[in-house]
Amino acid sequence: MAPYATEYLFCWLLATATVVHADGIPWTMPWSDQSYGPDGPWHAVSVNLGSNKQPIDLYPSDRWASVILIDTVCSDDSTPCYARRAGLLDIDASTSAVILNTPTDPSEIQWLSDQSSAGVNNWGGTGYVKEGILADTITLQNGHKVPNVSIAAIYDAYQEYPNGKRYPVSVGTLSLGATKPTHVVDGNIFNLLSAWEHWNDSSSDRIPSYSWGMHIGSVEPDIPGSLILGGVDDTRHLGNLRISLEDIGIGVATGDSPFDFENKSGLFKWGNSVSSRAKRVEIDPTLPYLYLPKETCDTLAAELPVTFNEDLGLYFWNTDESYEKMTSSLAYISFTFEKDATNTQNITIKVPFQLLKLTLQEPLVEHNTTYFPCYPSDSFVLGRAFLQAAFIGTNWQEGIGSGYWFLAQAPGPAIGSGVQQSIGMDDETIKPSANSWEDSWNGYWEPLPSKTSNSNSNPSLSTEAKTETSSSNSGLSTGAKIGIGIGCAADGLVLFGILACLIISRRRRTTNSYPETKDEYSMAPSPAEKANALPVTELYTRSDKGIQEVPGSTTIRHELS
Repeated sequence: MAPYATEYLFCWLLATATVVHADGIPWTMPWSDQSYGPDGPWHAVSVNLGSNKQPIDLYPSDRWASVILIDTVCSDDSTPCYARRAGLLDIDASTSAVILNTPTDPSEIQWLSDQSSAGVNNWGGTGYVKEGILADTITLQNGHKVPNVSIAAIYDAYQEYPNGKRYPVSVGTLSLGATKPTHVVDGNIFNLLSAWEHWNDSSSDRIPSYSWGMHIGSVEPDIPGSLILGGVDDTRHLGNLRISLEDIGIGVATGDSPFDFENKSGLFKWGNSVSSRAKRVEIDPTLPYLYLPKETCDTLAAELPVTFNEDLGLYFWNTDESYEKMTSSLAYISFTFEKDATNTQNITIKVPFQLLKLTLQEPLVEHNTTYFPCYPSDSFVLGRAFLQAAFIGTNWQEGIGSGYWFLAQAPGPAIGSGVQQSIGMDDETIKPSANSWEDSWNGYWEPLPSKTSNSNSNPSLSTEAKTETSSSNSGLSTGAKIGIGIGCAADGLVLFGILACLIISRRRRTTNSYPETKDEYSMAPSPAEKANALPVTELYTRSDKGIQEVPGSTTIRHELS
């Protein structure tokens, strides 16, 4: 097994700067000054689409094809069209649009189920779409034009919640990249955003590597989003990423507890019992909720002032005194992940309850309603609700099927702005920040005064003091927690890292090439295979249907096991 280095610092990530191109400069994607629902509010990034630069806001970071809503989504004038606010693409107005195998009349397009492994689509509930294949130009704020970007064009769509009602959709998604630098569809080579920005020889300021780092932040409290192509913000930390979730708990960073316990673990349940082993989960920025087993959601809800709404399958907050204490204090939900298959080391991401008092809006509800974003599901996906407090990113390296994924604790609103740090093509090392997570929340939460007594309501569950301790098997303190690399199938991600403070892992590099893209981008050959490669696992591609990597077959997503 590969050796791992440890650091004492508190755990979010800074990428080391290794310049690949002499003129390589990371590019910060602009975030919209608007926020979007109806289940957030959420930050979105802004791009211009088409030859006439139509402004559209999108959620990053879908893999392979971007999901773009076409103006036909708003063809029914009898009902409000919420998607118009973020922007819709008028294909007819763009002379650079390339349409493949799509009827000119949207009514002739068949409805398709657009379900991920969570049984949902890009918008939250079970989804249905009329979809076509499209490529068009994306213009970035720096003036760079990325031609023939791969797009799944959505001509109509709706989402369906447990009450059986159909609700309109609101915002599309922006793909940042994939395991290859281009997306081959029916023999056509379409571009991917970060790859073009790295390998485009006509540009004088290419990004340093085929990579990106993102923290989506929060609208309330105000944590601005950060998305950098070719690098990271040095105050933030590093799809679809899959990792083994070992446990979920509730804790308090400092001050007294708003609960009748200080810390409680063992809340990750399915099959009417506490899990004795980790479960594979996806981490997906295109989905809004925490998609977890009903047993887990109910176990969490039992500790919270919430009421389950059967119509939407979500939990509504009862905004009483206990709610105010939970969401203003240093209380959080912790997600503990396995770092490797031996189950000897863990990484924990803490999500303050202050980030979990989200708002439902029209058309899901008639009046704004505060809700807790646990969505009972037979599958396991952590969406934007989780990623408000987590940093993710990837380094696709040479774009031949190998790369690194990164996951780490993200800071709170008091961290301030930082400086861009480059990610080099061969970077494997991520350096931690010297800031503490607690300090990044200073001024935004208030420790509760001490109570006379504080007892545990369930002594069978772990209720250690609120100073977090390491796994009994790991021998690592909180400050020494580290990350790992995990191998993947050849057509998927060969290696990704899950990091808390510092990752130094060995990797196996695939030796096969990708002729269509290697010649086009003049990529350097892969280095020799390294020893001690880690065990193999598989990642899904994001697109389930017509738009997919070629050669290859469509992957129907299912429950992870």
